[in-house]
Amino acid sequence: MSLKDLQTIIDSGIKLTPMMDQYFQIKKNYPDTLLLFRMGDFYEVFFEDAKTTAKLLNITLTHRGKIGDTPIPMAGIPHHAASTYIDRITNVGLKVAICEQIEDPKDAVGIVKRGVTQVVSPGMPFDLDKTSGSDNRFMVSAFEIKNKYYLVALDFTTGSFNGYKFETFESLIENLRMIAPREFITYMGQWPNDSIDKKSDQIEKILGHYGVLKTHLSSDYFNAKFTDIYIEKIIPGYKRDKIIKLDEEILHPIGALAYYVCSTQLIESFMHIRPFKMNSQTSLMKVTLPTLVGLEILPKSRETYKDSLLGFFDKTQTAMGARYLKQLFSSPLYDLELINERLDIVSSLTENENVARDIKEELSKIRDIERILAKISMNKGSASDLLNLSTAISAYEQILKHCSGLPLKNVLENKKLKELSQLAALIKSTLNDEIGASLEKGNLIKDGVDKTRDRMASLHSNVAIELLKMESALKEETGILKLRIKSNNVTGFFIEVSKGSTVKVPKSFERRQTLVNAERYTTPELVQLEKETITAQSKLEKLEREIFKSLIEKVAASNLEIHAISQHIANIDSFLSFATIALTENLTRPKFDSNKQQLKIKQSFHPLIKSVIKNQFVCHDLELNQKTYFGLITGPNMAGKTTVMREIAIIQLLAQIGSYVPAKSAELGLCDFLFSRLGASDDILKGQSTFMVEMAETAEILRHATNRSLIILDEVGRGTSTYDGLSIAWGLVEHFIEKTKALTLFATHYHELIEVAEGYDAAKNLTVETVNHNGNVQFLYRLIEKPASQSFGIYVAKLAGLPNSILNRSEEILRQLELGHASKKPISSPDQAPVVLGSKTNKTSQLCFLDDIITEIEVPEHLKQLELELSKLDVMKMTPIDALLKLNEMKKNLEIH
Repeated sequence: MSLKDLQTIIDSGIKLTPMMDQYFQIKKNYPDTLLLFRMGDFYEVFFEDAKTTAKLLNITLTHRGKIGDTPIPMAGIPHHAASTYIDRITNVGLKVAICEQIEDPKDAVGIVKRGVTQVVSPGMPFDLDKTSGSDNRFMVSAFEIKNKYYLVALDFTTGSFNGYKFETFESLIENLRMIAPREFITYMGQWPNDSIDKKSDQIEKILGHYGVLKTHLSSDYFNAKFTDIYIEKIIPGYKRDKIIKLDEEILHPIGALAYYVCSTQLIESFMHIRPFKMNSQTSLMKVTLPTLVGLEILPKSRETYKDSLLGFFDKTQTAMGARYLKQLFSSPLYDLELINERLDIVSSLTENENVARDIKEELSKIRDIERILAKISMNKGSASDLLNLSTAISAYEQILKHCSGLPLKNVLENKKLKELSQLAALIKSTLNDEIGASLEKGNLIKDGVDKTRDRMASLHSNVAIELLKMESALKEETGILKLRIKSNNVTGFFIEVSKGSTVKVPKSFERRQTLVNAERYTTPELVQLEKETITAQSKLEKLEREIFKSLIEKVAASNLEIHAISQHIANIDSFLSFATIALTENLTRPKFDSNKQQLKIKQSFHPLIKSVIKNQFVCHDLELNQKTYFGLITGPNMAGKTTVMREIAIIQLLAQIGSYVPAKSAELGLCDFLFSRLGASDDILKGQSTFMVEMAETAEILRHATNRSLIILDEVGRGTSTYDGLSIAWGLVEHFIEKTKALTLFATHYHELIEVAEGYDAAKNLTVETVNHNGNVQFLYRLIEKPASQSFGIYVAKLAGLPNSILNRSEEILRQLELGHASKKPISSPDQAPVVLGSKTNKTSQLCFLDDIITEIEVPEHLKQLELELSKLDVMKMTPIDALLKLNEMKKNLEIH
């Protein structure tokens, strides 16, 4: 039964029960949200929400009462396990409204008052403690005005709040893809499909790919005139913000996002949201998400994190550091001064290993400060959160002492830092850090903090002693040795006497409860003690709450300073991660010349591969510059062409994020845009083939590349016919050399392009060295300046395990193709195949290794005998000298034959 159906039933005159009427009135305000309705120890859901919840959570769907003759579907989840269930619901892209009992049932007149206290969504989770530390959960809104595009991204769980301005819709789309939001705020008809860009289709494609929850608001909320009150809540004093004043159009998407947050999170203050920051794109090197994923710099999924360059470099100790490291990898710099500032910090850490070790130890003590502030802002902060915050501030003070000789800028004045230090000390001296301490137990606050609280605590803790004294006195007075004084939440304090001893009970005892085997009584003295205890406990809990609240308020008042040290910790943690990898993997500091277009790299290596195969890795040398900026790489598969190109792209990106690089030396120019097209990426589900995706990405390169870009292309044109592919690749080579003039590595199997490259002074032919010795091919993996002489495709097929029958036929066809290319003759059928051995009509022919397969070679008798002798040897029982003597004997026998 939908809300509309329910309204129709109500309009027909059928009355609802008071509880169901209360549910309906609340549910009407949250039509697109699952409403969890608190009923005692359970959250219950009704109607269509119940069906959806039961299916998602695999729980029982039952019924509660009827409306007319129609049973009301119902499902429920226990209150104490709600966070687990709610996470499962929001993870599939749904919102959940938490409706709580907002008055004590004991004080209720009629039905208990209820109200929604929070709306939980993918971008605003219920339990921040269960949120992955390294992940961001951005909610975004976008807006187009005067042919400009504005994007606002807020991570409610960390407070990160950023704005962007783009000149093109294409840039908006690419940044939306890079941010990978959890939620998108829009209004109906915002992105029409009537333009050539098909804007709505492009946005829907990205939202669908990432499973983004989309919320439609009224278009009025994208007008800053109507959202002033909401903007003020998340950006206090925004009208005086100089950054916003520079371009007030950004207020339109900010207003929509502010309304959405304020209407779903019913809290007084959003102090955990950081000051709004407008991100400049001019100081960044541009790189797209497909490039970063294709180069395996960023992971394709959480499961492949450790196999990515980011995962390899992630030696961070804090959640803030891990998030910032990902940001660094996604946003390389195009500002030499900023790059060198970062490199100077990394250098100082590599040169002071003892200092780096001490800093690492302090960082390991620090919990997620940003999410602690978010919990406090949402009124969910606990004593352990404040204690963790105190530890973090103290650890930060120690880090600053260790960093005194390093080129790190201070983010706080000494006065502010001293105030934070005092706050940390106050928290530590106020809160009891023993396990199990809580407000309910009356031991959250340490003794000595407040005299009144101490007096109440004394009364509370002495109750047990007083009860024992009273019990002992009553035993002596009545002679009932098994008399016991007990308590529970229902009856309170009571005296329990077994049935057999009730005859000894004095008249002053007042019966309270009869059990099967016992009677329960009270006395005026016990009643008085119970009242005093309840009063003391209530006052104690109230006082402790007030003291705890005052600490929360002090933390909230210092939120800007805490945010500042949190960001500083993230920076230090990330740069320490760079330094750690630089030392363990033998990386080197890159040198830049911003006035030159250059790539001069000695002994480069791929850090992930080398970490596995160690010294077996063959390093590479490469030089491209303003005179020779195009490198055509030919050669067989498996020889290492792609590895070389990945290395070069990785080195350029690492250098521009301020990291050391995997090479013996690296002299670089500044790159404005890193392009890479490596490997196939079919997009069949979205209607795009490998070739279509390849051409679209290549077209993007042609639109945006400048002579300051770095272009990495592998096997362009392979997704279509040979001549089509060759023609496209040929045209691209000429364009890159004659027009683009960017530093380019272009790998291909079209050996016809070798002569094209030889015709330009700006191009050089490269190959990965391979040795062919009597049909035995050995890949040496060394990059050399010469064209490939052979393709070795059939040899690689042999290594892959293709049957000899196919390999034989492939060799025959290849020979005929080579002859046919020269004579224009058609290919003959297998039974008419001409015998053509070792044809050399084409200098890029395949290797003729199949003669070894076609003819079986007879093994000489003396070699058979040698094999037999070797098989009989038990080397584990031979001494070294015996082994050498036997080896010498075999050598002499071979020389005779």
